Amino acid sequence: MSIYRNSIVTVIIASAMLASCGGGGSGGPAPPPPPPPNLATLPITGDNAQDITAAVLDAATSVAELVSVTDFIGIPVANATEIVACDVGDITITWDDLDDSSTVSTGDTFDGVFNVCFTDASATTINGAVSLTNLIITGDPINEIAPWGLAMTVGLTDLATADADGTATVNGDLGIDSSSDDNIIGNGAADSTLVTIQYSSGVNEELADYMIVQTIDMNTLTSSIDTSGTFTSTVLEGSVTFETLQSFVAVADANPSAGEMLISDGTSSVLVTVIDNVNIQLEIDFNLDGVVNRTIVVGWVDLDL
Repeated sequence: MSIYRNSIVTVIIASAMLASCGGGGSGGPAPPPPPPPNLATLPITGDNAQDITAAVLDAATSVAELVSVTDFIGIPVANATEIVACDVGDITITWDDLDDSSTVSTGDTFDGVFNVCFTDASATTINGAVSLTNLIITGDPINEIAPWGLAMTVGLTDLATADADGTATVNGDLGIDSSSDDNIIGNGAADSTLVTIQYSSGVNEELADYMIVQTIDMNTLTSSIDTSGTFTSTVLEGSVTFETLQSFVAVADANPSAGEMLISDGTSSVLVTVIDNVNIQLEIDFNLDGVVNRTIVVGWVDLDL
């Protein structure tokens, strides 16, 4: 559950675009989101609470993972359109260097169009478009001179990622904000009014009024995450709202060892409480009368995120 990974010398930008033009960081286009689990329809019950919890946590984090951590170094220094080869296919990248400074700066925009772009490393094919607008840079995030800040809007238009498991097509905009005052504490955030995902299986999902915020301490590698929004799925045949009541806290790449989230469809709910980095507790209220009707303890591994 991380939207701010690797090192705070890096900055958040559209990973597929930059990784394919030789930038540092994650080293290849991200795989498509996993297919949705086999959910039962709403309301929330003892039988489907685990699957619904897994679906909400997966949607809330995988959308943020569409924007990965990469640096600016690999961006071509040219105010022009360039075609970058993939292992198969290519990407057309346009950088509008607003002030003709030959460096990435406030006001610059980027557009990337993927044309059957396949990479051997990810075994993933990408089609569609990614844009970067509303870029605001404060300080020098590229050279890690604190304090620094970076904000932008990443647009995803019919961005289809396909692998052996199927295809996921994403549309929407993500506002991205990253900053650090001392290169020790890093802050990252993403928000969106609406992001939609269409799976080749016929399942459709939406995230609305969505936000995720993460703070990481680079000394202890401890991160805290808060998220909220509305998740809609054709499998659920409805929507649930979700909100972090207590920040999820994790160390390095381990599962969260603390945190609490409430998921509700307006007639039923499940309170998700982290016991430790191995287990979580689900308290299900069948009719929102404030009485817990069933309590289940499951392992993080059982959520199959």
